[in-house]
Amino acid sequence: MMFNICGIKIEITFLFVAFISFIISLNAPSNVLMTILSSMLHETGHLFVMLSLKNKPQKVRFELTGINIIRNQETAISSKNEILISLGGPLINALMTVLSCIVLAFYNNEKVLTFACINLILMTFNLLPVKKLDGGGILYFLLSTKFDFMLCSKVLNVTSLCFISLIFAWGIYIFVASSYNFSLIIIAVFLFISYFNDNEY
Repeated sequence: MMFNICGIKIEITFLFVAFISFIISLNAPSNVLMTILSSMLHETGHLFVMLSLKNKPQKVRFELTGINIIRNQETAISSKNEILISLGGPLINALMTVLSCIVLAFYNNEKVLTFACINLILMTFNLLPVKKLDGGGILYFLLSTKFDFMLCSKVLNVTSLCFISLIFAWGIYIFVASSYNFSLIIIAVFLFISYFNDNEY
């Protein structure tokens, strides 16, 4: 399904609808739904900053892996604006965390606490200086204001591999300690594959 909103193409794929329907039909735990909501708010933060900077994306695609904002390649964006766009998602998660903590001060609720923790984790994770994450983009564009493309790419590559290795090692430790939790190992493998498959930066 595709339609236009203010000149932006919005595409909602069948797999996205099927996945959301499947999650709802399972009566999934509230933390799963809150994670999906927090991830969508994160991407909305990027989109909001882009529109604020008069940088309209070509398409917003809702797919199985989440919301994919497809940039307009014909529009040049300064390093400063790239940094602001990269910060948009984590800042929304930070805002949700702060608002949740304010609510908790008056109304002690486990679900509100879970929502705050999910947004805090998403913000922290996305700010890691790793390729494909917001932190990687921020690091690259900060460096690009002072150094050339090749040096920026090398620094980002080395930093990415160091942090991915740390995540993998931590994942191994948690898996051994818990005997079942291998989520961080999967995340590290995904980041490692993305590192080699992505030519961006």
